[in-house]
Amino acid sequence: MKKFMKTKRPLAVNPTDITDFNRDTDQLEAFWLFCMFVAGKNSDYASRCLTKLIHSAKWRSCNKPEFSDNDGVFNYFKSIGEVGVHNALVANKVGQYNRLTKGVMQSLDLNLRTCTLEDLLKIHGVGNKTARFFLLHTREGCEYAVLDTHILRWMGKYGDLPVPSSTPTNSKVYRELEKRFRYLSRLAYPFLTDSQIDLLIWSEQSGRISSEEVFDMTHPWESRDGVDD
Repeated sequence: MKKFMKTKRPLAVNPTDITDFNRDTDQLEAFWLFCMFVAGKNSDYASRCLTKLIHSAKWRSCNKPEFSDNDGVFNYFKSIGEVGVHNALVANKVGQYNRLTKGVMQSLDLNLRTCTLEDLLKIHGVGNKTARFFLLHTREGCEYAVLDTHILRWMGKYGDLPVPSSTPTNSKVYRELEKRFRYLSRLAYPFLTDSQIDLLIWSEQSGRISSEEVFDMTHPWESRDGVDD
């Protein structure tokens, strides 16, 4: 008897490739959910939870005439209401259920193409880091810093002033640290955008790439022994 083989679903959001300035509505909704889910969690785990949740939502809505194949997960969440959203989060082991249920419900009427930083900060449980994370990787030209533990660790290593070990909750303190980080990171990586710097530092600090690979990515015209001929 042949064993049943599960087909591996593509990730709704790939944590190592998150910058995309041309997302469609479905992809914007998925990425915003990822931004909320990943706070305080391992990014790979959050991505798997999100993928399962979206797959389940698509499967449950596929036989309903009011939904089309192009509908995002937000429309499904609207149809099942707050209790249904809470149950969906629990079923997919997302965690932080009360915070995320409120946050998801308040997000359903957001225009993710035009919403501002202030709009996102009004969502329950969303702070400066989460709101900036979404905008930085969906809007070209944004000048923000996502002050997570990886960025703060990098600042502690390369800066000349002490930094906190966790993301500051005070907005004034956050903006001051953000300004310092953007100055330092521009000195270190003058040819990269803020979104590229964010992903590069996260990848290095989380052990996904080596310092040698960082050098190759930021100095493509130069060998590790000197300038290429």
